[in-house]
Amino acid sequence: MNSIDLSKKQFNDLKTMVYVTSGINLHEGKLELLKSKIAKRMRITKKSLDHYLTYLQTDEREVVEFIDTMTTNHSFFFRENKSIEFIVNQFNGHPQKKTKLFKIWCAACSTGDEPYTIAVQLKALGISFSILATDISHSVLTTATRGIYRADKLKNVPQPFLHRFFQKGSGKFVGHVKVKKEIMAHVSFQEFNLITDRPVFYHYDAVLCRNVMIYFDPPTSEIVTNKLYSSVVPGGYFAIGNSESLMNMNHRFKSIPKVPSLYIK
Repeated sequence: MNSIDLSKKQFNDLKTMVYVTSGINLHEGKLELLKSKIAKRMRITKKSLDHYLTYLQTDEREVVEFIDTMTTNHSFFFRENKSIEFIVNQFNGHPQKKTKLFKIWCAACSTGDEPYTIAVQLKALGISFSILATDISHSVLTTATRGIYRADKLKNVPQPFLHRFFQKGSGKFVGHVKVKKEIMAHVSFQEFNLITDRPVFYHYDAVLCRNVMIYFDPPTSEIVTNKLYSSVVPGGYFAIGNSESLMNMNHRFKSIPKVPSLYIK
C-alpha cells in the first residue's frame, strides 16, 4: 500500500470529485500529496486501491473523511486576532450593547479555536452573544465540541483570559486545557459544506470564513463569498484570512481601512 500508481483518468476523476464536493482545487503538483492521502485512507479502511476508489464513489461519509485529510486544519487560539478584536470593539461600542444579542457565524471553524477565541473576548466585556460554528469535517467538530486542547495551542491567549475561561488539565490530561462551560454554552457546532449546502443561517452581525478559501480557485471563492453575503446583516462584518483576498472578485462587501481581511456589508 506504500506505492500508489494512479492513472491519469483516476487522478482527474478524484480531482473532479474533490472540487465538486469541497471546492478544493487539486493540480498535478498535488499528485504526490493526493497519493499519500489515499494510502492513509487505504490503511484505515483496509482496502486495495481499486476497492478504495470504488468505495469513495459510493460512500458520502468516506468522501468527507478523505477531503478532511487534504486540508491541514492548522489552527490555534488568537490566530490573526486583529480583525476579531476590531469586531469585538465595535460590538462593545454599539448603542444597543446592553440589550442586543450579537450573532456570529464561524463558517469554517476547524477544531474550534476561532469561535472560542471570539467567545472569551466577548464574555470578558459582558456582551450578550451566540456563535454558530460550522465545518465540513465531523472529526474536527468532535474536537471542537470536546473543547480540550494542547496547552501550546493557547500560547497567545492573554493570561487573564487563560485563568478565567480555561481549566488546566491533570492526570492523563496534563499538558492540556479545557474550555470552561460558561464559554462553551455560547457556541454551537454543526456540519456545513460551503460548496454544496445552502445557507439557512441569516441575520448575523459577523460572519468569519477564514483560511479556507486558500484551497479554492477564484471562481469558487467568489461563489462562497456571495453565498455568505446574504447571511450578514446590513452594517455587519465579513472576515477572511490574512493570506486571502477578495480582489478581482465581484462582490458587494466594502473593505475596512487598516484592518487586514475585514469587510463590512
